[in-house]
Amino acid sequence: MRATFPDTGVLRPRLKLTPWDVVVVPLVIVVILLLTIAFQGAAQPFDAATPDLTVSLDPINLPYYGLRTVFRMFLAVLLSLLFTFTVATLAAKSRRAEVVIIPALDFLQSLPILGFLTVTTAIFLGVFRSSLLGLEAASIFAIFTSQVWNMAFSFYHSLITVPRELREAAAVLRLSPWQKFWKLEVPFAMPSLIWNTMMSVSGGWFFVVASEVIAVVGRDNDQYLPGVGSYIALAIEQADIAAMVYAGLTLLVIILIYDQLIFRPIVAWSEKFKFEQSEAQEVAQSWMLRLLQRSGFAGSLSAIGAVIRRGIPTFPVSEAPGSRVEAQSESRAIDRVLDRVWYGFVIAVTLWAVWFLATYMFGPGLGFENGRVLAANPNVNADLSPEIARQFATFGVTANPDQTVWLSDVCAATAGGTQVSAELAALLRHERVNVPDDLVAACAVPMAPAGKVAWSEVWECLWLGLLTTMRVVLWIGISTLVWTPIGVWIGLRPRVAQFVQPLAQFAAAFPANLLFPVAVVLIATYALPQDLFQAPLMILGAQWYILFNVIAGTVSIPNDLKEAAQVLGLRGWAWWRKLIIPAIFPAFVTGGITASGGSWNASIVSEIVSWGSTTLTLSGLGAYIAYWSTGEFNPHVGLGMLIMGLLVLAFNRLFWRRLYLLAETRFRLD
Repeated sequence: MRATFPDTGVLRPRLKLTPWDVVVVPLVIVVILLLTIAFQGAAQPFDAATPDLTVSLDPINLPYYGLRTVFRMFLAVLLSLLFTFTVATLAAKSRRAEVVIIPALDFLQSLPILGFLTVTTAIFLGVFRSSLLGLEAASIFAIFTSQVWNMAFSFYHSLITVPRELREAAAVLRLSPWQKFWKLEVPFAMPSLIWNTMMSVSGGWFFVVASEVIAVVGRDNDQYLPGVGSYIALAIEQADIAAMVYAGLTLLVIILIYDQLIFRPIVAWSEKFKFEQSEAQEVAQSWMLRLLQRSGFAGSLSAIGAVIRRGIPTFPVSEAPGSRVEAQSESRAIDRVLDRVWYGFVIAVTLWAVWFLATYMFGPGLGFENGRVLAANPNVNADLSPEIARQFATFGVTANPDQTVWLSDVCAATAGGTQVSAELAALLRHERVNVPDDLVAACAVPMAPAGKVAWSEVWECLWLGLLTTMRVVLWIGISTLVWTPIGVWIGLRPRVAQFVQPLAQFAAAFPANLLFPVAVVLIATYALPQDLFQAPLMILGAQWYILFNVIAGTVSIPNDLKEAAQVLGLRGWAWWRKLIIPAIFPAFVTGGITASGGSWNASIVSEIVSWGSTTLTLSGLGAYIAYWSTGEFNPHVGLGMLIMGLLVLAFNRLFWRRLYLLAETRFRLD
């Protein structure tokens, strides 16, 4: 009998619509239309002849502003996921890369968004000449820097804590590295990564004000990109309470929409990736996920994606099934040689970077001249006022594009302070001009080159950094004590988690800038101590990293472990010590380290707060960096960022890194 086989065309995915597509297809069309509108707005021309960008406080514009902000945030999420799947994976897979990547992530997560903006704005404007895409790219990159570190640390920690039996199963099944990554490691990391992605998106709202109001060198005014963040910034500047309320309501609607359409379906879908041997009685549900699962159009798109994935070539591993998958303790001679070469290269590059940065900040003499330490060269235009800078220029004193006027330039224009006209003397006595009383004596002292920092400013920055460090440590500790039991309680109850999820997202996404006016009014009206009432503002956004990671760690506890604890009759402290703390410890460490970095980042906007014409400044490194963020990267911003990064790096190495090793060795599901 002759055998017949079906044509290969029957195996191709075919479009088969269902009644549910009446909702799905229009929804997809609406999403594509909104993305088109957002991109068209982002691609407008922008050059020197373009008027300053601003926004209107008319609430009718808020839907469009919300669309532009969401467009930026989700592009930043896609970039963050790409970074996470590449850089975090490289750190987890390569011991040599880990030595560089993890300290670099520790350092970078502490750097303030304003620092990234000052560095990248000019770069992106140069790449996208005469187009608004330059400012849009700078804003997206700033949001990216507020999201990516939490996701990268979460994914890295999941990869290094994959249970041994799963890795042995991958070896037995002869999975290639590509197959092992997508079939084992990514699914194992998925629950924690999803919760941390939600936290990163919500945390990005905290910095959306800073990312949508950008200072551009050569323009007297900040540029307000259309968005909810710039709307809030203008409302704060004009002390418009009604506009603040409208912005808060808009934010609530946006969060509810993307929670129902994106995050809740993903959380419910990720339930199948939980590492457990018995199924939980309660699991997360999503009406949107059921709708997509019953949609023929969505099923066809999924089938097309599966065909593409199957077409990617993979290669089996060379090791025999059942061989050891643990790293061997003995190192070969060639590996030891390569390690020495690699570490030598890393040290050489680090020393070169330190030398380059030191030369940039201090000048060619590194802050010394003829064996003497140079004095500080202060900026006499204390408020960076364009009007005062122009007045100095009329007297022949150099006024820089960022409105700074250096004391050395005043000395040069007045022959060391000996030739000062009556008009210039009147300007020097202006309350907004910071010039020493004895100008001649000040000019006689050798000082740092114009725009450079002096060693006296380094010690000042270190002291300011210690002040900010004490605030961060104090409020991280308080947040841990408050949110850990709450997060465990929520994570053990999936139905409660479904209800709390959008509320927690709203609380995490709620820009703390909306609460700053309340703090300003209360502190200014009742003369309250700033350290007690203004310092907690830095933790308003970062505390949610702890809550979301504790929830993620609790949700990931295998149901069989919870049943075993119930059978053994664990109660009270014994239940916490033997089940909960070991189970959530890896996730908590990830949340703690990102909350610490987020608090440092938030110090930029929380140590200087304003409402209308009232501004309150709290001494700290964040206030120092915020003051010197004039629209372009400069040595003072570099000094502040360097001190902040080194303090965070030292704290992470001495404290959080040890907890990471403890989580990797003792508290893993092996």
